[in-house]
Amino acid sequence: MVPESAVALTSTAAKGNPRVRAMRTKYPQAVSVGTLTRGARGPAPPRLAAVRPLGVEGAVVAALTVVAAVLRFAFIAHQGFWFDEANTSQLVSFSPGPMLTLIKHYESTPPLYYCVAWVWARIFGFGEGGLRSLSAFCGVLAVPVAYGAAAKLISRRAGVIAAALTTFSPLLIWYSQEARAYELVVLLTGLSLLTFAYALANPRGSTLAAWAVACALALATEYYAALVIVPEALWLVHTHRRDPGFRRVVTAVAVLVLWSIPLLWLAISQNGTGHASWIAPLPLSPRLGQIVPQFSSGFQLPAQQVLMRLAEGAALVGLVLLAVRSDRAERRGALIALSIAVAGFVLNLLVIAGGIDDLLTRNVISLWMPAAVAVAGGLAARRARTLGAVCTVVLCAVGLTGAVAVAANRNYQRPDWRAVARVLGARPAPGVGARAILIQRYRDVLPLSLYLPGLESWPHTGTNKFSKYAGTNSVGEFDVITIAAPRVYLCWWGAACNLAPTRLQSAYRIPGFHVAWIRHAYQFTIMRMVAARPVPLPPDAVSSALTETRLEHDDLLLQR
Repeated sequence: MVPESAVALTSTAAKGNPRVRAMRTKYPQAVSVGTLTRGARGPAPPRLAAVRPLGVEGAVVAALTVVAAVLRFAFIAHQGFWFDEANTSQLVSFSPGPMLTLIKHYESTPPLYYCVAWVWARIFGFGEGGLRSLSAFCGVLAVPVAYGAAAKLISRRAGVIAAALTTFSPLLIWYSQEARAYELVVLLTGLSLLTFAYALANPRGSTLAAWAVACALALATEYYAALVIVPEALWLVHTHRRDPGFRRVVTAVAVLVLWSIPLLWLAISQNGTGHASWIAPLPLSPRLGQIVPQFSSGFQLPAQQVLMRLAEGAALVGLVLLAVRSDRAERRGALIALSIAVAGFVLNLLVIAGGIDDLLTRNVISLWMPAAVAVAGGLAARRARTLGAVCTVVLCAVGLTGAVAVAANRNYQRPDWRAVARVLGARPAPGVGARAILIQRYRDVLPLSLYLPGLESWPHTGTNKFSKYAGTNSVGEFDVITIAAPRVYLCWWGAACNLAPTRLQSAYRIPGFHVAWIRHAYQFTIMRMVAARPVPLPPDAVSSALTETRLEHDDLLLQR
């Protein structure tokens, strides 16, 4: 090899210099740096290697991020709160101490989302737009995170495709417009996947610290984030088991284990309240069957069977291309992402086998990002660019169709109880005294109580919402609300189909009351009955007037 001193010599410097002439005699091949070939120079030291600018990919990802913001923020306040969101709104209205206590008793998730939402609501407001904007912001940030994770694991082309899938995902758009923790956990598990990709390549202390922080925040947002974190931890331990950085990996994993201990105690405590116990009695097989279609095409679509199968087919093609048309480097990174998604799913099945069955698509939403990165790896295969591009367009088009359909069709949206409140009026009319409201086949004061000040449940015995109503109240107005909800099998995600359909009776024979009017608001029908003067009304009088339902299935409310 030519010494640096010889390489630096120039013909001008050699003139008249005996030492230089001696060096030339010893090293006759010496040339200037400017004339060295690429092969002769050798690779640049890693710390001096330039980072290739994002260029076109960066511009595309920036554009996709803007589109994601439009899709998530454009109609963010178009739908009213449904029950779960109303519960969030109510929780964050308390001071921090009582809020944290109520989370333990009335929620099934850790407290981080509510702590962030508590601050967020005091800046942007407690209404639909203000409270949901936290989830929408997380949904927008998920786009560049998806790009970074796929680009590091696979390729920049895969990163762009993963960003596109994230932008147009109807599932992520839905939860970006919901005041719950799901979109925040998508962002945080996406960050854990991104930092995992860097830690897998080089387990530096700073990289592992970033991964541990992302994982810790994800676990403090949703317990089921562990479905992603546990496989990532196993990958890191296995990959670096013989590396000098193995101790750092073990330390990061140990920190997460310690962090999880109080969260596990909280999870066991919340599970004991039974608030999620309604899930396990639902048939498991249909719930399993919902995951892939809802991951690929969301909840409800026009021509749903056609578009859903089209999206599933495009995603499947991506996985086939990963197997048969990708090169070794592309395949390895995508298979790592796929293994995380599959291992997380298997882990959830083991949890079910252990007796805890909370399986719904939203509870495994943390698996969406690694699954999307794996599909993007196949669609980005160098030897299948045309077919990969076509399938990417198909998935994005189906997602966009779903987003537009939800914005346009009230039956695909969350039921808007604000419209019911507008028809009823914020307060009982003067001279009426108290107002009684009967909601058929519904048994919660939320979310209607958010829009009607002073609305409360009729006094009842016991502590749960299915207790028997008791006591007589003087009432001058009696309103009946029925629901014309679309029938969708196993609808749990808060859309109108989540409500039980009921019919309005031709008459409700309650002594002293007569029908004043019947009005409609979206899926709701409201009948107002009035009395000449307030009359004592016992629950038995209401129960005996019902022919289409039973009072034990209905919500009887009181507003003074």
